[in-house]
Amino acid sequence: MKRLVLLLLVAAGCTPAVVDPPAPFGAVPSPGQVEWQRQELIMFYHFGPSTFSGLTGENATNRYGADELVDLFRPTAVDADQWVRVAAETGFREVILTAKHHDGFSLWPNPHSICNVSLCQEPYNVDIVGALSEACAKYGLNLGLYLSPWDKNDPAFGTVEYNDHYVDALTSLLDGRYGKVSEFWFDGNGANRSPYDFDLFNATVLGFNPDCVIFSNVGPGCRWVGNEEGVASETSWSAYSPSRYGAVHGSLPGDYAKYLGEGDADGEFWIPAETDLSIRPIADANGWFWGPGETTKSARELLRIYYNSVGRNSIMLLNVPPTTDGVLDPADVRALEQFKYLRDQVFSTNLASDAVATASAVRGDKYSPSRLLDGNFDNYYAAPDGVTDVTLEFTLPAFRTFNRLMLQEYIPLGQRVSSFSIEVLTGDSWEPWGDGTMTTIGYKRIILGAPVTASAVRVHLKALACPVLNGFGLYYDPFTDIPEYTLGPDGTVDIGEVDGDAGPFTFRVVIPNSFTSGLTPSGAQVHCGCTSVAVRQAPVAPGEDEIVTITYNPILPAGFRETVDLEYTPDSATRERKIVFVGETVFADENALSVTD
Repeated sequence: MKRLVLLLLVAAGCTPAVVDPPAPFGAVPSPGQVEWQRQELIMFYHFGPSTFSGLTGENATNRYGADELVDLFRPTAVDADQWVRVAAETGFREVILTAKHHDGFSLWPNPHSICNVSLCQEPYNVDIVGALSEACAKYGLNLGLYLSPWDKNDPAFGTVEYNDHYVDALTSLLDGRYGKVSEFWFDGNGANRSPYDFDLFNATVLGFNPDCVIFSNVGPGCRWVGNEEGVASETSWSAYSPSRYGAVHGSLPGDYAKYLGEGDADGEFWIPAETDLSIRPIADANGWFWGPGETTKSARELLRIYYNSVGRNSIMLLNVPPTTDGVLDPADVRALEQFKYLRDQVFSTNLASDAVATASAVRGDKYSPSRLLDGNFDNYYAAPDGVTDVTLEFTLPAFRTFNRLMLQEYIPLGQRVSSFSIEVLTGDSWEPWGDGTMTTIGYKRIILGAPVTASAVRVHLKALACPVLNGFGLYYDPFTDIPEYTLGPDGTVDIGEVDGDAGPFTFRVVIPNSFTSGLTPSGAQVHCGCTSVAVRQAPVAPGEDEIVTITYNPILPAGFRETVDLEYTPDSATRERKIVFVGETVFADENALSVTD
């Protein structure tokens, strides 16, 4: 019996002590909010009578009556399957539709509504919400819906009675006939035009789906980032206290861009920022709706926006409006495909995946820093309780070149890191890398820095509670940093290989003052024939070098040689200087034109 007791004691002594996980800190997300954040990319569809009228917002709302809106809505077809298929194929995880915009026209048979698709003539009376719901089920995407509180064409609008109409509309969208709705959008525009009962509206949504993420200026699921340009704040806390600023659904007093963008380190509620923008301009009459002749953001521009939204602890909500034909514009689809291509090229390989990770303090073996590299969202590194200043070090098996660094906190336990800095080992000494001391991390932070070749990386963290992180990565992006070349004495610059599948390519050319003999630039004429080139010139004083920015659309399948004619003015006369850029297009579109130089 004594021998058995001794064996049990020895066995007990060999068993590692059980270490409790960190306690949640501050405001924490619901499971629905965690899954919402992990989607990263959401596609927005603005579609309705404004697609056909060319007017949106108050212009359309104040101009058209219910009958006129019903008559305006005449799409050639409505291919919701194509909308969702494109979203799924280009890496989006959720789509949101403007089920009703400010004009009151509803894209489903809305109860009490005198202005909805069911009143349209054949074949325009399609239940578009229903079609989108079926497509989401087919392709495995989450469905979100936008229902503007403003409704110009409801006779009860502006009265307490309208709240019942709005709840009836919510019920008809959320009662299960369209499946699960993962996100619901209450637009802030018009949110102060009627005695709305937002407590009732929120309760109605959450009564049908407790996990639904509700968007508004004050949440409760997520908040507006404060701009429509695709830029989240570099300091981005998911916690937020609207009452601290007097913020309500229809009013954002003070510097709302700052407090919406940054949130609050000690915020009362978990209400993360959602960054909305459009793939097309929103400053024209069409606004968020499709219009002919508009330009589409390039894939490289979309990737930069991804860094400034998802890479700053936010969601990238990208509006891709269907055309009057009821499909996504081919130019937009091509940009989305290229955007997916760029993300795959940059993020398919984590250059630190085989690094050796160590930390200045570790909670226990279960919370080892090696868990930052295993790709499992629910595996995380944690420091001991009370330790809020930590250094993580990642030793690479060989020198590797990168220009992007990614960090992730395990947000189910809250957001903790208040500042961090980065060092790289490029030789025998450590050197700073990145942008000095940076602030928050949250769900994901992507740091953009100059290309560096290093054998190790250090991250110094300061936090409000013991740090808890679940992701680290090093990546190389050859696409979005704008390269700069110096023009040679012969007037030629070789820009090397250009990836045709990545879309338009922007670069800068430094034109030495000796090339222009001190002439003052007066303009630029582009003669490139087979390519699309835009030239922008910054003001330059006589005697200074000039920098010209060129955006080139590489449609050629092989080598190219293009000439840009720049005009200069010595006094009253105008002189012209030519610069020639040459290069090689790789991975060009198979259908690209073949042009002889």
